[in-house]
Amino acid sequence: MQLTKSSYAELTPPGRGYVTDLLKPGETLDVLETFGFAVTRSPLTTVSKAEAHREMGTIRADFGLGEPYVPLLYRDRDAPSVTEVTRKGDSDHPVFHTCAAQGWHTDGLLEDIGTIRTTLLYCVSPARRGGRTSLLNTGRVFGELRTEDPEAADVLLRGTILGRRSTLPGVEREAVGPVFAGLGDGNYATRYGEGQVEHWYPGDAAERAALDRALRYFRDRRADPDVRVDLLLRAGECLIFRNDVLAHSREDFTDDPRHPRLLLRSLHINAPELTP
Repeated sequence: MQLTKSSYAELTPPGRGYVTDLLKPGETLDVLETFGFAVTRSPLTTVSKAEAHREMGTIRADFGLGEPYVPLLYRDRDAPSVTEVTRKGDSDHPVFHTCAAQGWHTDGLLEDIGTIRTTLLYCVSPARRGGRTSLLNTGRVFGELRTEDPEAADVLLRGTILGRRSTLPGVEREAVGPVFAGLGDGNYATRYGEGQVEHWYPGDAAERAALDRALRYFRDRRADPDVRVDLLLRAGECLIFRNDVLAHSREDFTDDPRHPRLLLRSLHINAPELTP
């Protein structure tokens, strides 16, 4: 992987250079290994939910992802291994019942850092307006922070600096850990986020000041197209991304009542590699 050096600026529309043919996994892997994400395009002109499940199975097989992983937060809730990400008025999930924007986060609220390595997000039906997914090369931003402000960066490596708490009604659980951890190849595993679930635990005033500098640095950098890409998935496209090294967010959207926005999501503890 080359994420510490990769620039997303060259991939923004209209070129959509991150989109590859579903039937050419080698090309998809090349994009994945360079940028941490890729989008496959279905060969079908229209895609049903059943066909989307089948194509996700093809992707899992091509890249050795194995069966979907069910996060700890949902183990006792009879959650499906492939989740339908759509607006559901009767859902108690803080995201699935609303069309509102979703802040920066990584999947796997309670998991140890780096556990969920890959996320698949397949678009069956896009929103009438909005609903873009944004990806942030957090590892590159963190590497730049280490150069400019080592003290602020060190705070994000501390093992008890960040707690993430469930926002599901009646579920009081929290996982505490670092924001970044070295992977040994120049990249960093991440659980970076800024939203409703994060709770910060600086040890003293000096560490609080360093943490504030670090978070402000990320807020300033995350609008830069060099480290951020905004993707509006079309029907039949599947976003594959490294959840352990990228953070992601979602903008608000407006639904078409006749064809509401529907994405299928699966999480995996394996990273993509071509299978024989």
